[in-house]
Amino acid sequence: MKPQISLNFLLGYVDPMELLPSLKDEFQDGWRILLGAAIAAGTGLAAVLLNFSMFVLPLAQELNVSRGEVASAQALIVTAALGAPVFGRISDRFGVRTVFVFCTLVAASVYSLAAAFASNLFDIGTTIAAIGFFGIGSTAVVLSRPITDHFMVHRGKALGLMAVGTTVVTIAITPLLQWLLETWGWRTSFMGFAVASVVIGIPAILMLFPKSGTSHKAVTSLKSPSDGDRNFLLQLDFWLLALSLITMSLATAGIVSQLVPVIVDEGLDTRTAILAISFFGGGQFVGKLVGGWLLDMFEPRSVAFILTLVPIIGFIILLATHGIIPAALLAAAFIGMQLGAEVDIFAYFVGHRFAIANYGSIYGALIGFGWIGNVTGMLWIGYVYDWYGSYAPAQLTGIIALVISATLFLMVSLPDTKDV
Repeated sequence: MKPQISLNFLLGYVDPMELLPSLKDEFQDGWRILLGAAIAAGTGLAAVLLNFSMFVLPLAQELNVSRGEVASAQALIVTAALGAPVFGRISDRFGVRTVFVFCTLVAASVYSLAAAFASNLFDIGTTIAAIGFFGIGSTAVVLSRPITDHFMVHRGKALGLMAVGTTVVTIAITPLLQWLLETWGWRTSFMGFAVASVVIGIPAILMLFPKSGTSHKAVTSLKSPSDGDRNFLLQLDFWLLALSLITMSLATAGIVSQLVPVIVDEGLDTRTAILAISFFGGGQFVGKLVGGWLLDMFEPRSVAFILTLVPIIGFIILLATHGIIPAALLAAAFIGMQLGAEVDIFAYFVGHRFAIANYGSIYGALIGFGWIGNVTGMLWIGYVYDWYGSYAPAQLTGIIALVISATLFLMVSLPDTKDV
């Protein structure tokens, strides 16, 4: 099927009635994997990425540096680009549980050392770099593998439910981190990251995940255009997905990294800005749940195209309003919707387009390239504010980048669902 945009292309991709017989079978056996992945991912790097914006102003004040300089240190989380293919490949060979536990223990140790000894921007940058490299092993790069193995017909829904659970856990952690930050400072909040990942994340994996780290119903390959081809870097579709993720991340990562300052710059107080994080998380919740369902029900490329354009609404709201609390919160929710669907979309595309046997390696490499957009967006938005005293140029750039990202999805070739 060649990419095209039409009502017929979007609708009628799957008959909903054909999905019902397999629904009970897949979820009856797979709910433990879903629950374990959701809880574990919510206490890992995802919690840092969602909540780090609340640390920007306290760190800038205590260390006597600008927001742009904090953004430079924060951008060192780009080391996740190196860690993603490494730990994705290791999880293919040695299992998800092993990788997750190891990476979580290392990351928790780094949080603890930073809380005790960090005293300047270099220390913070080193901390973030270590968290990025090892923390990626606690994300969907690793944890979505067993789900993609187990769920065939309802893969989109399963990935969406995992992501929703992750968002719920992350949102639940946010008020605790805010309380720790306001009561005892950022160092204690850093310890909060460490405690949550070890006390909640590791038990979730050990108790709920299969010992092999994969489903007992795991398959080794799919009937996809690249079935059996391990040299995915020569595949055009991989690079279309990589470029789409890079431009998407460029548009949204910067906003997320400084969401609290962005809302404060709208003429609102810090408490409202932190509330916006919860609305952002709520948007993620909706995007993850709805995105997964839509991917199963309709043509995936068209679904990805539409969902990728959703944050543009949030950017326009921020550009067109000032000092209006409902508008700022709504903008955060719209931006969160696309970021929520992001995991669903790329994990789904990798699972359908490439061989499952190489899932961790391919998805890890894809996420690694995506971090080029992440770090560029983080640096861009911080220095744009330093240069212009406004986040508007970064938001305009984001709109253009999202249009490019959405268009690239339409060029990816996918096998028909009945052939998977």
